[in-house]
Amino acid sequence: MTNPDPEHITEPMWRLWTERPNPHWLLSGIYANKKAYHNTVNANLRFWPGNYSIKLPLDLVPENRNKARAIDLTMSDSEMILWTKRMKAAAENPLDTRLAAVKEFFGTIDGKTVFGLGKDNKIGPWRKVTADKTHLWHGHTSIFTAFVNNWSMLAPIISVWRGDSFIEWSQGKVQLPKKGDAGESVRYWQYVHNEVRHTVTPPSPVVSVDGDYGPTSAAAFADFWKKKGGVGTFNGSYMTAWLAMQYHKSLAIVSSSTTPLPETIIKSTVEKWLESHMPNSLMLSGDIKGKVTWL
Repeated sequence: MTNPDPEHITEPMWRLWTERPNPHWLLSGIYANKKAYHNTVNANLRFWPGNYSIKLPLDLVPENRNKARAIDLTMSDSEMILWTKRMKAAAENPLDTRLAAVKEFFGTIDGKTVFGLGKDNKIGPWRKVTADKTHLWHGHTSIFTAFVNNWSMLAPIISVWRGDSFIEWSQGKVQLPKKGDAGESVRYWQYVHNEVRHTVTPPSPVVSVDGDYGPTSAAAFADFWKKKGGVGTFNGSYMTAWLAMQYHKSLAIVSSSTTPLPETIIKSTVEKWLESHMPNSLMLSGDIKGKVTWL
C-alpha cells in the first residue's frame, strides 16, 4: 500500500501500518487536523501553542516539524487487551529499549477502563497518563517528533506489537560498545552493570545509566571484570565478549532469585547469546593488554 499523504506522513510512520503483525487490525489514523500528536508541530505551534505535544526537547527538534506523530490501530476487544499488555510489559522492563521512540500509548488491559503510559524522553521514567474512552477499541501510539522519520527507531515497536519477548528480540541485537560510544547499547550495559554489581565483593561502583561510555563507566566495567576473574590487563575501554558473558550470567542468577526461572531457560538464554556473539564454542579466558585471547 502506498503512503496516501507523504506531505504529512513519513514513510517510517506508514511502515508501522503496513508492517503491522496482525492483518485484521485496521488503521484508525495517522495524520489528523486536530491538536496534539496526530498533527504536526507547526500546526500545533500555530493553532494550539499550549499543547503538551510541543513542549519537550524531543518534540521541538528542527526536523520533522511538518509530519504527523501518532498512529491509531483498531482491533477486537481481546486483541486490544493483548496489545496493551504487551506495550505495558515492554515499558515496565528497564532493560527493554524497544519503545525508546514512543512518547505515550493508550489502550486497555481489562476492556473496561483506558490504560496509558507516557514519558518525557527516550529512557523515561514512564508514568500513568489518561485519555478518552475511544481508546477502549483502538490502540494509540505517539512518537517523539525526533524519530518519526527514523525506521531504525520505529521498527522495534513492531516486535512489541507482535509479542516477541525482549530476550527473543535482543538476540544478536545488543552490541558491544567501546569507550566514547553513546546510545541505547551503552545504556543497556550500564543498566545490567548496576543490576549485578553486588554479585562481586566488594560491589562494583554504581554508574549513571545515561548512555555515555565515559571514564566512569569504563572504570566500573574494569572493576567488575577484575572481580569476576578476568586475566591480564584491562582498563574497561571496551566491552569484551567475555565480560558481556559474565554480565549476562550474573543477570540470569539475579533475575532467578527474584522471579524464579527454570534452569533450562537460564541456560538457553546464555547459550543463545554466546552463540550469536562468540566466534566459536570455545570459552574466552580474558583480555590481555587490550586484545581478546582465546584458548
